[in-house]
Amino acid sequence: MEEVLIDLGINKNTINQMLEICPDLEELNKEEIIRKIEILKGLECDDFQIKSIITSNPKYLDRSDSDIRKLISKFKEYGFVNLDILFDGNPFILNLDAFEINEYIRKRQESGELLEDIIEDMNANLNLFFEI
Repeated sequence: MEEVLIDLGINKNTINQMLEICPDLEELNKEEIIRKIEILKGLECDDFQIKSIITSNPKYLDRSDSDIRKLISKFKEYGFVNLDILFDGNPFILNLDAFEINEYIRKRQESGELLEDIIEDMNANLNLFFEI
């Protein structure tokens, strides 16, 4: 596991801090880490963004691939673009589940907001995701 993170440019000190936040990382194998990195690369994240996302939110590495893919699909379904920038701006968004995004948007629509306005607001104010 460590060698993949070191190859990405993450130093041992930071890896230790990541393990303090998410001790389960110790159990992940090299292939699991690589798959998570590949998911981010598929969103056109560059190495700097990937390193930033992973070090800020090491719990991302411990999520199931299918949950991450469902979340990404949900964002795309709603018309979000530049997911690399969205996730780099607030890496903790990757801890959410697709149904939570659905619920948040549904509630705002029920109060009379237009989907386009909700998406624009969420893109502009990444702190809104902490309300979800």
